[in-house]
Amino acid sequence: MPNGGMNEAGLVVEQTTLWQSSYPNKEGLPAIGELQWIQLMLDTCASIEEVKETAESLQIVNPFSRLHYIICDRTGECAVFEFLNGELAIYSGSTLPVPVIVNTPYLETMVRLKSPGNTCPDGLNDYDLDSIKRFDRAVECLEYAATEVVDLNEMLRSTQRVDTAFSIVYNTATLEIQFESKRFPKQKRIRFQDIDFVSDSGIAVNIQQDKEVNFDLYSADLNQRIVEAFFRNPQLSTVFGSPLSDEVLTVIARFPESFRLR
Repeated sequence: MPNGGMNEAGLVVEQTTLWQSSYPNKEGLPAIGELQWIQLMLDTCASIEEVKETAESLQIVNPFSRLHYIICDRTGECAVFEFLNGELAIYSGSTLPVPVIVNTPYLETMVRLKSPGNTCPDGLNDYDLDSIKRFDRAVECLEYAATEVVDLNEMLRSTQRVDTAFSIVYNTATLEIQFESKRFPKQKRIRFQDIDFVSDSGIAVNIQQDKEVNFDLYSADLNQRIVEAFFRNPQLSTVFGSPLSDEVLTVIARFPESFRLR
């Protein structure tokens, strides 16, 4: 399942970790995982309004991680979707004055931003303090971008964490994705005009490579290597607690094969 992405309608779905997330328990509604949620929105929605409608019709269960989402469509409209205290909160329009999310609940960042002195609360751990500082930096970048031409990649570099693995810029106007990774900082670009979304539905791109984008055929073995590299990472194993068994990783890697077009 994806960590984020853009579909052919220009809808962008992205996320960050939000450990405070508490997903609603709505008996009778279809259940989905926190990353499947992203896939569903990209597969079925073209606008913020469609995402809002879809989000109200299902529930997230058994998450590996806890996330909140920021979504933008081709019209420029954006919205933040958060799950706090067992309720879905959606910020858009006048309730989304700054289209930025970090690892802090959105309302908390805005209350502090509007408070006198805009000071950080006492007693924050390093994780939460880093999150707030990156939010402030992102706000500064957006304010500067309102009057000056800016390098979006440089903005991302100025707000990244020390463990940031890759950075992505989505251009909804031209339907292009520009990205760079920590291991391979050379910027690369995917142009939707180069993709046939029907006949090329089985392709994949390895973003961890020091060369121009090459389209390869997707396979379960390729997905297995990606899944194992992710969940066998020592830092992530600490975050997720006990390591997942080989059998569980195989189930995760083969999961996409269980879907069938209707």
